[in-house]
Amino acid sequence: MFRSAASLRINSKGYRLLHQLKLDKDSYLHHPGVEPLSRANYGQVIEETVNRFPQRVAIRSLHEDITLTYEDLLRQADSLAYALRNSGFEKGDRLGIWSHNCVGWIVTAIAAFRAGLISVLINPLYEASELSYCIKKTNLKGLLVGDDIRSKSYHQVLTQLIPELEKSKPGEIKSSVFPSLSTLIVAGKQQFNGAFSLDTLTRSYQNENVTRYVEEVKSEDGCLIHFTSGTTGNPKAGLDSHLGMVNNTYYSGLRNSFHEGHQITCVQVPLFHALGSVVTTLGGFRHGTTLVLPSTTYSVSANVKALCAEKCTSITGTPTMYVDIISQVKNKGNLPIKLQMALAAGAPCSPELMLQMKNYLNTSSVRSLYGMTETTASVFQSLPEDSVETVAETVGYIQDHVEVQVVDPEGRRVPLGEPGELMVRGYLNMISYWDDPEKTKEAVTEDGWLHTGDKFTISDDGYGRIVGRIKDIIVRGGENIAPKEIEDLLSTHPDVIESQIVGVYDERLGEELCAVLRIRNGSKFSLEDMNKFCSGKIAKFKIPRILKTTEIFPKTASGKIQKFKLKEMVESGKI
Repeated sequence: MFRSAASLRINSKGYRLLHQLKLDKDSYLHHPGVEPLSRANYGQVIEETVNRFPQRVAIRSLHEDITLTYEDLLRQADSLAYALRNSGFEKGDRLGIWSHNCVGWIVTAIAAFRAGLISVLINPLYEASELSYCIKKTNLKGLLVGDDIRSKSYHQVLTQLIPELEKSKPGEIKSSVFPSLSTLIVAGKQQFNGAFSLDTLTRSYQNENVTRYVEEVKSEDGCLIHFTSGTTGNPKAGLDSHLGMVNNTYYSGLRNSFHEGHQITCVQVPLFHALGSVVTTLGGFRHGTTLVLPSTTYSVSANVKALCAEKCTSITGTPTMYVDIISQVKNKGNLPIKLQMALAAGAPCSPELMLQMKNYLNTSSVRSLYGMTETTASVFQSLPEDSVETVAETVGYIQDHVEVQVVDPEGRRVPLGEPGELMVRGYLNMISYWDDPEKTKEAVTEDGWLHTGDKFTISDDGYGRIVGRIKDIIVRGGENIAPKEIEDLLSTHPDVIESQIVGVYDERLGEELCAVLRIRNGSKFSLEDMNKFCSGKIAKFKIPRILKTTEIFPKTASGKIQKFKLKEMVESGKI
């Protein structure tokens, strides 16, 4: 039944790329890998990198004017790890990180790994209700927040949620709404009642030995939680293991050539996202890259300046981010940009955009990646020698130590090359959705296969192609958005009878959010009304930019709304 296909190639840097697959006549691939999986925890492997490159710059934050070597990074992280463990935190406690991109974000994440805590990554655009849900869902014991910036007042949101904060001592918060939360830490220079300063904590516990905490952590223990949009509205909390993190960052980093020489990576993606946290930051640290943080939040001009001024050699981002960069640089002549690698992930990338990335960004190699927060990060990823055509036409080659299959709605494997739902099995799959056994059981079968909800084809050469989505998720600029959450909110407006959210084509973002509403007779409901109603209740990126009204939705014979037809009607101008 099974056959094997193998070819061992050695690239110019001597890294062995093993094309070894186990196949059958149906849609199934297994890449056994060329190296054994590591059983270390991430706290141990980051120390290995520090020992190799102690004086190499680990982080260069341009907007903060801060530079940390790998030695500096580990020293600050260990100081914070020691402070947390000696302030009542225990192995397995959850520490939330709710901040824009900054040095403190990264130091805190590394400290949590070293202390045996579980980092919970929270979108800094979340409003009060969304943050409240995250704190309660994961029973956070501590929360790091950023300095207030022009677009976000973390302090204002927190005092709204925790009125007891103003009269609390640092480390002794007693909230009636959030009984698990005791500790608040502020990154940067801002100070407010009830919160520790990150700088004060790290300075108070310098040169402390955290080896015993690091050694407590097992490979199978949880280390990181990402919130992922779901069709039920509320985000689910995917718990990844150290086994998944250590190995996926290693193999993903190899595919990105992070191990070749000294790579300097422009970080234009938000750190809370798996592309920013796992692939770019932790994957870079596994191989000794230097991370450049151009700005607090996404800024095309700051990213272009960083590429030029810092002589960046690599960059990761969503297709929309590359559209933005190219639109800014294409008419500026010969800028000093020379990239060895540019990775596109988070959404499908067109062949034309791939060619523009190569030409306008002077990129030696463009690459793609497919993965999910539920699979740590990378499932398929380009090989360094892949052509632009291969990168544009596929989502890459199956990752090491991973199995995939493509199945029909009844769970039967379809013939090789035929479309169906992609399922994934291997070390990289999440442990579970935190405190949600029912959703976990829906997502992962008893024999370990994870449902992706993505429509795929795979071929016997090991490459995957995404052909659609089965799940009711809209991908706007690489951000996964659950329509039901927005629909549920809009339906609470007194003038709205029924609401549907669809993703319509957008040249820059891939998809844009469109609200299609049934309005009560005699009522008026404008786009401005919708913006005002949604503002402060959901993150700004979830607020639809397009509003259409209708008297009837297209439905099936059984009464189910046909969203695909609704989408077609909007895009064709029939609504």
